[in-house]
Amino acid sequence: METKELLCMVTPVERPKRKLLLLRSKKATDYWTFCQEKGCQWNGLMDSIPEKIDAAAILELPPFLQRPGFSQVAAGVELPFDYDGKIPEGYEIADLPPCTLLYFQTESFEKEEDFGMAIGCAFRAAKRYDYDRFGYERAPDAAPFYNFGAEAAKGASIAIPVRKR
Repeated sequence: METKELLCMVTPVERPKRKLLLLRSKKATDYWTFCQEKGCQWNGLMDSIPEKIDAAAILELPPFLQRPGFSQVAAGVELPFDYDGKIPEGYEIADLPPCTLLYFQTESFEKEEDFGMAIGCAFRAAKRYDYDRFGYERAPDAAPFYNFGAEAAKGASIAIPVRKR
């Protein structure tokens, strides 16, 4: 099997204080086990919120958002801090402090079934990135890690919380 690498752009994004709408899981360890446990309707529901800051994502929660009896994997979407809309049953709202996120975004790819390859490229780029060279360090305590998934036309995207060194 041939492994293909896609070009991956890295963009720092400053996030203000905001809210996070999240759906927790009891046992999930990744996207697939989350959907097995909770279904995949969360994606459409969260992406339908007009006020959302970015697309819905699978999250790895930082310690301040973790709760006993739940996995550190959840689904979520960021909302403006003044959001006062409906919270769906089984979901919750949490406050997120300001932070910097490094977005790793691949180029588009040809076949929808290559989504796994594209996500893999984004993860490898994040792993190989020289954070120190560009004055950053990873900050897993500052915000969730976001896996936005992949679509052929858009590419794959993840976001990692960082702080300036």
